[in-house]
Amino acid sequence: MKKMQEYEETFDRLVQNTTSLSGWQEFFDRKFDQFEKRKLQNISFRELADGNKNSYSFVHIYKEYYPALLNAGQFFDENIGNLYRFHVQIETLLKLIQFEKSYGVPAFLEATYEMTVDRLAESIYATIKKIQAEELYNQHHDLAEESLRHFQKIFELPQRWSGLLFYLFQIGWSSLYCHDDWIEKYENQLKEEKEQKPSVMLELALVHFAFLRKRDAEAFSDLDKIGNSTEGEYLSTWLSLLLDQQEWERMLHWLMYLKPVLNTHTKDYYYNSESREFFHNYLHFFWKYAQNTGNEEEYEAMLAEFLPITFYEYSEFLMVLGEVERWAELQIVMGYSPDIIQRKDLKEAKEMDARTLLPIYHQSIHKLVNDRTRKSYQSAIKYLKELRKLYEALGSEERFADYISQLSSEYSRLRAFMEELKKGKFIHD
Repeated sequence: MKKMQEYEETFDRLVQNTTSLSGWQEFFDRKFDQFEKRKLQNISFRELADGNKNSYSFVHIYKEYYPALLNAGQFFDENIGNLYRFHVQIETLLKLIQFEKSYGVPAFLEATYEMTVDRLAESIYATIKKIQAEELYNQHHDLAEESLRHFQKIFELPQRWSGLLFYLFQIGWSSLYCHDDWIEKYENQLKEEKEQKPSVMLELALVHFAFLRKRDAEAFSDLDKIGNSTEGEYLSTWLSLLLDQQEWERMLHWLMYLKPVLNTHTKDYYYNSESREFFHNYLHFFWKYAQNTGNEEEYEAMLAEFLPITFYEYSEFLMVLGEVERWAELQIVMGYSPDIIQRKDLKEAKEMDARTLLPIYHQSIHKLVNDRTRKSYQSAIKYLKELRKLYEALGSEERFADYISQLSSEYSRLRAFMEELKKGKFIHD
């Protein structure tokens, strides 16, 4: 056991401070062979007798093989170290997908498997953002080119993972391989492939190259031609990239271009989880744009346009601005009762201007009384008690007395409601 450990430590040192992708790949392959052999040694005779030739799961790949590769990669040059980490993550991702293809994933583990893949994809983007691409390109040009060639292995991903493939394509080319000569070379290559065998994925890849060259009008035109085949997650990634690069003017152009696209997603909002996800991603990116530029007018116009879906975002936005009167008007227009409104918002509104809450309670009380059930009357009484406290806090007890007088007069024929008013000690015989 000790000799095996010493051998592995010696073997791991072979990859340290190296700058060869082919050498790294050879190390990855040999390390995976070791991993499989070790797992095979642990398989029981019964499992073999049952025909179970697979001695490990995708969890072992993520929890054992992946960390082993990461731990072996020690580099004096931090930038090279991050590039190594990036390729370790790509290799692990491919191994996870290959495992699914070869052995399948049990239904009860599918959610865990997909979460593992998603987590790894997020880690890849986090690593890419740490790499100083220009420095790598200038100081280690051959290594950078070799990295780009190895990156093309993502095209081995099966159709089921086309969304993941394009996401990796977007983030890789936007951050790590964004050099004019490479973009021109691969763009021309894709155009030739498109002429021979057109596909939506090729069309989207060309849109991305237009995005990289900052030819947004061309990108929008090409997206219009593709139509509804463009997944919301691809659009969200472009917005995310613009946010990371702080290209605010371009970001606004993309947000405004995508507004009509958002309309199509509102139709399926309550029935389609992907539409909901894209919608809320769009709101998030628009809010980030408004926060960073101070251009809140466009953001507010969008929130107003997409009501009632944007109610909570619009409500929060008005509170952040301290526009408590407009916030209250929004609650009234939406017909929201105090029980539905978030407690923290009610508390904030009361602290800023308690008067703005009065019409919300008035509307809710009248609505409950008009429902004409004993239960609705009791709920109306609860609101009346809260309303009385508000009037008292404002020093307007007389106005509240006038309101009760008007209310009891208007609904005097509703005997059950009158009884509840008496029980609540709002009126007397």
